[in-house]
Amino acid sequence: MNKPKNYYDKCQIFTPAENVIELLDAAGYKENLFEKKVLENACGDGNILKEIVKRYIQDAFNQNKTLKEIQLGLENNIYGFEIDPKHHQKCIKNLDDIANTYNIKDVHWKIFQKDFLKTKMTNTFDFVIGNPPYIVYKELSIDDRQYLKKHFKSCTKGKFDYCYAFIEASLNALNKNGILAYLIPSSIFKNVFAQNLRQILLKHITIIADYTTKKLFENALIAAAILVCEKNSNSSNLIYKDVENRKTLEIKKELLSDKWIFSNGSLIDNKKRFGDYFNASITVATLLNEIFILKEYTCTDNYILVNDYKIEKDLIRKAYSPRSLNSHHKELIIFPYQYINNKLTRYTEDEFEKLYPEATKYFKHNIEQLNKRKSDSSVKYFEYGRTQALSHLNQEKLLTSIVVTNKVKVYKLSTKDIPYSGIFIIPIKDKPLSEAKRLLESAAFFKYVQQIGINASGKSIRITAKDVNNFYF
Repeated sequence: MNKPKNYYDKCQIFTPAENVIELLDAAGYKENLFEKKVLENACGDGNILKEIVKRYIQDAFNQNKTLKEIQLGLENNIYGFEIDPKHHQKCIKNLDDIANTYNIKDVHWKIFQKDFLKTKMTNTFDFVIGNPPYIVYKELSIDDRQYLKKHFKSCTKGKFDYCYAFIEASLNALNKNGILAYLIPSSIFKNVFAQNLRQILLKHITIIADYTTKKLFENALIAAAILVCEKNSNSSNLIYKDVENRKTLEIKKELLSDKWIFSNGSLIDNKKRFGDYFNASITVATLLNEIFILKEYTCTDNYILVNDYKIEKDLIRKAYSPRSLNSHHKELIIFPYQYINNKLTRYTEDEFEKLYPEATKYFKHNIEQLNKRKSDSSVKYFEYGRTQALSHLNQEKLLTSIVVTNKVKVYKLSTKDIPYSGIFIIPIKDKPLSEAKRLLESAAFFKYVQQIGINASGKSIRITAKDVNNFYF
């Protein structure tokens, strides 16, 4: 696979020392280690392998092994992979330095400068311990995406992360009694594209130690957790540890289905689903907000003035996002549609250009950017890039953010208001919007958000419209 220039940099987020200790302890890599095979398949400078080698040597001394026996043990039982040549050499030097402090010289380390995901392994391992590369789908090359889709079940659908393949490959590298301990992004528990990975893991998973809001890595916003799997596990339960809040739960695996919610939980019985009474959807998507959303403007009797252009007022509506509502910043949006008898009607190009010659000049000045959008196939140059949400906007609605911090904020919008960011909610049966607002601002919904959401950064949690619709009350 051809790697982009910044590929290695994105892989190199090294494990902090205290988390290395926690990772090895979680795996049970503490004693009786001599002749136990261990693999670290994205080892960087060797932060994890250094502690592994120390423990291996000290345990061997406790078993009265000779220096020669220990040297052979290190050569035969400690494996590592690192694709970056600079870090590969640094890792070997670091391991040599540790061995030398015990007077163990000239170890021929099995630390390979190879892509682990493309290496056919002949050995299986008692332990696979590590911290896989955290690279999101949009940062993967086309070649990488195609290779991973072809070779890994966890990567066959949607916008998978690079680490999914490492987790799957690590589980496959275990012997029949092997243990996997990985420091992974906690988003895998709830990301829609990690569903295949969760199905692969569910049989084998025994412990999750979730750092929730704690930031482990200096330059990464992603939340992390320690995942422990046992190849021969048939347990119907798993242990979930909320490290930050010092809580431990035993959770039935049968309760973990679509997204994994870690609570004592009970099967839903005689409860009502939010989405059966209201519909939560993602807002309009112009795919070029800088053209459609007007933040700096001047009003006249008939026009809105934007830079050197004027736009007919008939095309203008009030625009709202959770951020603008929270900051009380007034914004406008160009709305190139009309509703006739409450039904969305689209203009032909001729109609639009005749009715709105000034707006036409404005759009045609920006035509190059508008045409570069990855729009729906039927979209005209003056329309929004996506057509979803438009049919249901012409009514009173609620708006909330996809990112929740400390509490859920819900705003009421009028019929003509256009939400362009966040999640908007409309009624579909029996219950008024005031009831939806009460439910979304309730303590029960906030607790649900904390369970179902993906940590964005710090105490902020990201949710989806589907999550809102799947809330039971």
